[in-house]
Amino acid sequence: MRYISNAVFCVAGLAMLFQASNASAQVSLNTAQNFGVLSGSTITNTGPSVVTGDVGVSPGSSVTGFPPGSVVGGAIHAGDATAAQAQTDLTAAYNAAAGIACNTDLTGQNLGGLTLTPGVYCFSSSAALTGTLTLDMQGNPAAFFLFKIGSTLTTASGSSIVLANSGGTTCPPNVFWQVGSSATFGTGSSFTGNVLALTSITLTTGANLNGRALARNGAVTLDTNAVTRCAAACPVITVNPTALGGGQVGLPYNQQVTASGAPGPFTFTVTSGTLPAGLTLNPASGAITGTPTANATSNFTITATSAGTCSGSRAYQIIIGAAEASVIPTLDAASLAALAAMLAGVALLVMMKVSR
Repeated sequence: MRYISNAVFCVAGLAMLFQASNASAQVSLNTAQNFGVLSGSTITNTGPSVVTGDVGVSPGSSVTGFPPGSVVGGAIHAGDATAAQAQTDLTAAYNAAAGIACNTDLTGQNLGGLTLTPGVYCFSSSAALTGTLTLDMQGNPAAFFLFKIGSTLTTASGSSIVLANSGGTTCPPNVFWQVGSSATFGTGSSFTGNVLALTSITLTTGANLNGRALARNGAVTLDTNAVTRCAAACPVITVNPTALGGGQVGLPYNQQVTASGAPGPFTFTVTSGTLPAGLTLNPASGAITGTPTANATSNFTITATSAGTCSGSRAYQIIIGAAEASVIPTLDAASLAALAAMLAGVALLVMMKVSR
């Protein structure tokens, strides 16, 4: 009986460790944290919406409806380098969230009426909120909540999220919604968290968001809304250099990637794309070394993760040129005849010298 009790205790302990590990995870937005609204295609606003933080779109460039909409404490970035880097960081954050293990499967349940504590909650398909969802932060203003949704997120008109035991915060930084397609917020609803949607985000008339509306590929549509960017839990981590040099097949390659903005050490990984054939990234030092084996252009993203699990990313391109061909000189018939005559003359002079 004692052995059974010990086994049960060990399993329970492992379960608690697993839950604590997920609950202490973070999703780092890096430069995307500066944005209240970020879109992949277009941003369209109707009415006097107020967005706190930057408003940006990339690779699209269309932002309409400002004014009558207004941007507070930020600027509009329409198809510029700032928006492009934010999209790179959003993609890294989205993928990081997708890779965090689930604590509780809520598939088929409506979020309305639930009271949830910090953790990772999953829906294999769509998620819906009708009524009120309560997030019990257990006294920690930086408590981590992650909702992983397989397809759509939809909230009903007048629905809301309220915070309990929030430790004094009204705009928590570590509530994340990873949405597998699109999110739609109902008329007059009140929502909390950073919404990371693969496709589009729509805030209907009077819907308010304490957090961020970040769409990777599609549009963000606003209509008389308030989007209030919450303070970020992670600092901005910058990956350098801004560009990497090219190489050549058969010649040694050595380039250094570094990171700054948070306490190290950093761990470096390739989070999308691939390095050129023959090259490797040292995860501890950030050095890219090796000897290229193929003539090609490689596009990839390197992410640096700090000791505190915050991360930053940068997209790179390395162009590997072909090996230089050996050049063998060729002579025409006249040149060959002249060379032969010259060599014959040299040989004659040598023989004459020897005969003396």
